[in-house]
Amino acid sequence: MLSEIYNKRTNFWIYQILGWIGFYIMVTTRETLQIIQDKSNLSNIIEESLSYIIYVLLGFLFTILLRYIYQWFYRKQNQIIKTTGFIILMTFLVTLIHTVLVNYIYSLLIKPINTPNLIFLLIHIIWNLPVYFGWSILYFGIKYWNQSVFEKEKSEKAIFLAQTAQLQMLRYQLNPHFLFNSLNSITALIDEDKKTSKDMIAELADFLRYSLISKNYTDIPLEEELKAIRLYFSIEKKRFEEKLEVEYEIAPEAEKFPVLSLLLNPIVENAIKYGMLTSVLPLRIAIIAKIVNQHLILQVTNTGKWIDSVKNDNNNGTRTGLENIKLRLLNAYSDKASFHIGQIDDKVIATIEIHGKS
Repeated sequence: MLSEIYNKRTNFWIYQILGWIGFYIMVTTRETLQIIQDKSNLSNIIEESLSYIIYVLLGFLFTILLRYIYQWFYRKQNQIIKTTGFIILMTFLVTLIHTVLVNYIYSLLIKPINTPNLIFLLIHIIWNLPVYFGWSILYFGIKYWNQSVFEKEKSEKAIFLAQTAQLQMLRYQLNPHFLFNSLNSITALIDEDKKTSKDMIAELADFLRYSLISKNYTDIPLEEELKAIRLYFSIEKKRFEEKLEVEYEIAPEAEKFPVLSLLLNPIVENAIKYGMLTSVLPLRIAIIAKIVNQHLILQVTNTGKWIDSVKNDNNNGTRTGLENIKLRLLNAYSDKASFHIGQIDDKVIATIEIHGKS
């Protein structure tokens, strides 16, 4: 916030100094060329240059004063109509004071002139008024533009933080869900084979460590996600032994594609849980990842039948994991990702498609 305020102040002084220098060069060049064309002597050129130096210095100081007045007014009132009226009033007052001061200082320091009459002042006010009015419009234009950019960034940041918070909330739902299923698997095995159950606990610890490490990242390379999946399958293989077979078909170019952490885990859990109920053993599960037209296609296939938990009243599971996937994809990618599950012959196929950058 402090750096943003500092940048605005710095930008103002850069624009202010360069703007008035540019204005001075423009008007003195024009007047000098006119004097040379009229074949005036050098003293006239010097006098005109000095008069414009006075004019620009006063303009520089008065616009700084205007800046502080406008800042005060902006904090009190930022309606366009009232702001426009205030600009007109202030530019007229400052132009009048500026015109009188320029002529007074010129008469005092350079060459005495007669007391200016009303017509003389009016002509100079008409000439000076567009300068101050233009500066004021430019000042408020930049101010409103900066404000609109700030509000847009603020809104986008708020949306991003809200989405990130929701993604984290959804993600945290996965750890208890996975932990519950894994502990059930270990419990089923612990009396049969203590060594294997110890190995399972160690692998579960590795998985949870991965989960904690990746929690601060919106997405991770697919190859990291697959390491977690292999840990999970290693745990389940120790439980089901020859009843479970797993194969991987991973395209090398897909491994670096960024995905949400723990995205596949609910699908894999679902495939094992319901595959064991509906498939001819051994249950065969395949993890497939490929790139098609710069889109990542992720598939988890398992032998068996798709059990719709909505239609099946006897289903004792929950839809938390699969609904979690849909919500996380919606929050992270909006309409740039899709998820669906279908049945083809004796296989259940769950497919996630994530659009890459085109």
